[in-house]
Amino acid sequence: MRIVMCDDNRLLLEALSNALALQGFTVEAATSTPAEAVAAVRLYDPDILLIDLGFEGADGLTAAREVARSHPRTRVVILTGSDDPESLLEAMRIGVAGYVRKDQRLDGIVTALRQAAEGESAIDKTLLRKLTSAARPHSRRSAVASLTQQERVVLCYLAEGLQTYEIVSQLGISTSTVRSHIQAILSKLGVHTRLQAVALYNATDRTPQVARDR
Repeated sequence: MRIVMCDDNRLLLEALSNALALQGFTVEAATSTPAEAVAAVRLYDPDILLIDLGFEGADGLTAAREVARSHPRTRVVILTGSDDPESLLEAMRIGVAGYVRKDQRLDGIVTALRQAAEGESAIDKTLLRKLTSAARPHSRRSAVASLTQQERVVLCYLAEGLQTYEIVSQLGISTSTVRSHIQAILSKLGVHTRLQAVALYNATDRTPQVARDR
């Protein structure tokens, strides 16, 4: 897996770069500013951009937004010491594939990077729960509860990693109906992608209830 890294803490950057190389990652570039990171993504076409949030006079989320817009093949993973729910929410709006705290163990960071590269959501569940608990009563947590029976079943299947055609086969309904359910789920949860919907769903710990409803 090929990766571009960005952090203005050079010691951390070098240490993590070396550690990831030992785990089989190819570190194409270890950059120290968001502008350098965006340029490196354009140059190396990596699988992952791993970037911090806070930089002097710059913003990691701005770089994440630029990469998501102009280079969508590269999955963006935020690695940060911040537990600010607003930053997480903005990152999810952008469509980042992962959001990981710096105090994670190395194996946790490695797992998150591999999940992101494989198209899975790699967003810290503790931060997601904090975001959910800080939200207004009628926001995301209550939105999950407000889904229709079949929407909750479809969301459960999405959380299990099923694709649209597999959900069609499981439920015996048309592709257009499944897609309509998915669009309704995204709208009610206030998110833009399936990954974001699954990440917020997982943060509510509602899987057993949905499974019983099936």
